[in-house]
Amino acid sequence: MTGPAVGSTPRRVAVHVLRRCGYFAVVVLSVYTLAFFLLYALPSDPVALMLDRRSSGAGGGTPEQIAALREQHGLDEPLLTRYLGTLGQFLGGDLGTSFQSGRPVPEILAAVAPNTIGLAAGALALALPFSLGLALVTSWRRGSAVHRFLVNVPALIAAIPAFWLGLLLLQVFSFTLGWVPSAGGSGLSALVLPAVALALPVSASLTAVLVRSLDDVQQAGFVRLLEARGLPWRRVYLAHVARNALLPFLTLAGLTVGGVLIGTVITETVFARAGLGRLLASSVQTQDAPVVLAIAVLAALVFAALNLVIDLLYPLLDPRVRRVTGART
Repeated sequence: MTGPAVGSTPRRVAVHVLRRCGYFAVVVLSVYTLAFFLLYALPSDPVALMLDRRSSGAGGGTPEQIAALREQHGLDEPLLTRYLGTLGQFLGGDLGTSFQSGRPVPEILAAVAPNTIGLAAGALALALPFSLGLALVTSWRRGSAVHRFLVNVPALIAAIPAFWLGLLLLQVFSFTLGWVPSAGGSGLSALVLPAVALALPVSASLTAVLVRSLDDVQQAGFVRLLEARGLPWRRVYLAHVARNALLPFLTLAGLTVGGVLIGTVITETVFARAGLGRLLASSVQTQDAPVVLAIAVLAALVFAALNLVIDLLYPLLDPRVRRVTGART
């Protein structure tokens, strides 16, 4: 992470912000480009899939119908022309219409996005405090029996396949105990299991990074100096060790948003929840390019925006970054 130094002129700050915004634009454009060419590199024909679906699997339409639909959706144009044309539409705010349903893409996204936002928010609300608490307990006394036991917990959680974890939670809490609905549903009760299934894998990586950071900071010379001065370990650990170790955790928390968005594909499928993840999976199967591209760009925008904010705030949180990067800006 880099940032403007203390006392930087407004011009230097503006250059730094513009540079980071440039990185933001490159990330979003790269995601769009990769998604576009991967999607159109698939061997199947979206028009044939569209006609087959409308005829309930009875077979595609006539050559005239196929040619007309390909022309209607611009699929008869060269790939590069399609790429530039679609990119221009996206930049103008036109996300197009779905190949399969014929509905405007914003309308489709708006119908399911609140479910995914609620799921992602619930998962992060569980993952962040859980990983923070587990890491603090694990590294409370580095080298102790508790540390040696708990330090392996994140790796154990990360090793559990996401789909298997979801099925296990369903079996125990829905089918056996009957505490929460097994699929779909609305309200808090229907959100608990999907949020837990999504939060546990995310918390594993966050905990592992924070434990490593806490252990490294405890070996710093200033910690031994503070102990030698007679400060209680509780104060040294919480006020000094944890404070310095939280910076990598903050950075990874921003990156974790991408993992949460990816995890919704499996979670929403297992728990039969309508959301962006499940919509993405079905749209890839039917090669509904406008929907897939819109979801990919939306995910990239959220991911890049959060990391841009963290990147710009990082120098304000760590004075060492301001001192080190002052000469570079």
